[in-house]
Amino acid sequence: MVIDFERNQKQKEAMEAIQSEKYSFILYGGAIRGGKTFWGLSALLVLCSVFPKSRWCVIRENSEKIRTTTIPSFTKIEPSGKLKQSPYEYTHPNGSVILFKSENFASDKELNWMRGLEVNGFLFEEINECQEQTLNKAIERAGSWSVPGRQPFPYILATCNPTPGWVKKKVYDPWKSGTLRDNWLYIPAKITDNAANLDPVYVEGLKNLPRYEYEVFVEGNWDVQLKTGGEFFKNFELDQHLGTFRTDLSNTMHISIDSNVLPYIAVTCWQMSKQGDKWTVKQVHELPVRDPDNTARKSGAKVGKWLQSIGFDQKVFLYGDPTTSARNNIDDEKKSFLDLFIDGLDKTGYKVEKRFFTQAPGVASTGDFINAIYEGKIPEIEVLISEYCKESINDYIETKQDKDGGILKKRITDPKTKQSYEPNGHLSDTKRYFLCKVFEQEFNKFKNRFSTHSDYKIGKAKQAY
Repeated sequence: MVIDFERNQKQKEAMEAIQSEKYSFILYGGAIRGGKTFWGLSALLVLCSVFPKSRWCVIRENSEKIRTTTIPSFTKIEPSGKLKQSPYEYTHPNGSVILFKSENFASDKELNWMRGLEVNGFLFEEINECQEQTLNKAIERAGSWSVPGRQPFPYILATCNPTPGWVKKKVYDPWKSGTLRDNWLYIPAKITDNAANLDPVYVEGLKNLPRYEYEVFVEGNWDVQLKTGGEFFKNFELDQHLGTFRTDLSNTMHISIDSNVLPYIAVTCWQMSKQGDKWTVKQVHELPVRDPDNTARKSGAKVGKWLQSIGFDQKVFLYGDPTTSARNNIDDEKKSFLDLFIDGLDKTGYKVEKRFFTQAPGVASTGDFINAIYEGKIPEIEVLISEYCKESINDYIETKQDKDGGILKKRITDPKTKQSYEPNGHLSDTKRYFLCKVFEQEFNKFKNRFSTHSDYKIGKAKQAY
C-alpha cells in the first residue's frame, strides 16, 4: 500500500495538520473532486499503520451510500489488510480496525448504535448529510478505545460539499469570520487543487453544468445557495441574470436602502442605460453595513466613501421604504433615518434626489412585477446582477414567499447578543423599492393589467424614467 499526497497540496496540508495533533476536528473539502474521499480514507489507513490495534469508524448517512460510494473508493486505494462485508469492517495487518457505519438517523434518532462504541476517532464522509447530534456523539466517543503503547490523538475527520445548514453555521461561517475555535480546522479544497489526479476533459466538461451547480459544487461557493423552491424571486436565475460589468462613471447612480439594523443596513447600488425601447438595469454594487457602522449616518457616510473611492462624481438618486422618512422622538433633532442617512452622505460631498413612494406598494405585487421582468414578459426591461454581489444573490435566492405571495418573515436569535432579527429579505427589499419606483408607470400598469378599464398587455410597456 503506497499513499502519495505530494500531487495534491491541500491533501498534504491536511495530513500535516493530523500529524501536528493540534486539531480535534478537521473538515476537508467544499467542492466535488477535490480529493476529499481519498484523503479521508487514506488518513485512516495511515493512522491504522502508525497505531497498531487502533480502532476507527467511518460514518455515512446510510448503508447504501457506504456500499455504492465509500467502499469502492476504499478498495481503489488497495489497502493491504482484509475487508469483511455484512457489516463492512476492515482489519489491517497489525490488528487495527476500521468500522463502516451508517448513521440511519431516520430510524434511530437516539443514536443507540453509538452507545458503548469504543474507537480512537471518526471519519464523517459527507458530514453535511449527517446530523449535528451525530457529531456531538462522536466527540463523546472519540478516544474511548485504548491501544498498547502511545494512545492516538482523538481525531474527528470530515469531508463535505457546500450546503446550507448546521455545518455552514458551525464550521464555515466561523472560519470565514475568523472565529472558528482554535482546535478546529477547515481546509477548503476545490477541483483545481486536485487537477493533477483528474482527466482535463472531465474538468472542462463540468463547465456545462448550470450556474448554480457549478458555483456550489465546482467553485465550492458556500455563499450561493441552490434554489430549493418557494423563492420570492422565483424567476431569478444565475444562468440568465448575472453579469460581469464595471460601474459607469459617466452615468447616474441609484442607491436603494433598507433601514433594518440587523443583521445589517442593506444598501444596493444600481445603474441604468437605454438602447432603443429597452432599458438595461444593472446592480453594480452592494453595501450590507454591519456593526459597528450600522447606524443611519455611518451607513450614509460609507456609501459616500465608496463613491469617492471609485471616482464617481455624477448625480445620486435615493430609494427606499417610505417609513424611513418618518421622524423619530428619541433625540432633540427628531430626524428620520432617511435624514440621518443623507446627512452622512452629504458630508462626503454628494447631494441626492429622493425617489420614494408616498405609501409602500403591496409586497406581493412588487414580487410579481419583478418576476415578470425576470421571466421576459416585460421585454422592455432587463435586470442584471453583478456576479460580485454575492450577498445580494444569496438573499435573492434564500428569501422565500409566504402563503399570501409576500415575503416570508422568519426570525432568528443571535446566540451571543440574544437579539432577534430577520436574517433574509433586506437586500431583496432594496431591489423591490428601486425597480418598482424607477419603473413606477410600468409597475402601476402591471398591477392593473386585469382591470376591465386597462388596455395594458404584458410586454407592451412604453416608457420609464
